Amino acid sequence: EVCRMKKIVTLICGLFLLLTQVAFAEPSIPSGKPNVAVMYVNNGKTKYDDAVDQSVLANLAKCITADKYNYIDGKPYIEKLNKIGIQDISTAERSDIVDAMEGENIDYVVYVEIQPFVRKEKVSFFSYGLKITTQIPFKVIDVVNNKYLYNGKFVESADDSTMFGGLGNKGIALKALDHANQQMASVLTARLPETKPVKRAAK
Repeated sequence: EVCRMKKIVTLICGLFLLLTQVAFAEPSIPSGKPNVAVMYVNNGKTKYDDAVDQSVLANLAKCITADKYNYIDGKPYIEKLNKIGIQDISTAERSDIVDAMEGENIDYVVYVEIQPFVRKEKVSFFSYGLKITTQIPFKVIDVVNNKYLYNGKFVESADDSTMFGGLGNKGIALKALDHANQQMASVLTARLPETKPVKRAAK
């Protein structure tokens, strides 16, 4: 009888332990690749916008690869925000961007905006120099948990000079853009998870 009671107590303790583990277990991580909406806006207003687009989008594609993520064109969400009066998405509230993704099964948003390039000439008796600066607001958002994984701006410059003048804007601007692309790649490598986000309970 004592032996039987011990078995029952052991069984009850084991069952209680199992229920406790289930109750306090972390939510399971959803399977499948994360869906990443890339919202890209080019406000550079240059004669070489196509080259700018190609540089930035090629870099993003290298970072958000098909073996790890589902890369989704964010144009429809940009248009959705524009329609409700948000023209400057770089200053939009995070919640507005997240709301635009409602019902779309988007896990993360990457927002990139090319702002107008700043051109500065440096002229001396012996040479002509040109410095071009690019400013790029950059955001990475966890849509499921409505939080920033990164929110900042890259400011990168490049310059060149010659004794004869005639320097072109395009080559110098793309050089500055290369520096910014490296910064974007570093942030995405460090901040964009390779797993789907788990919904966290509100604190």
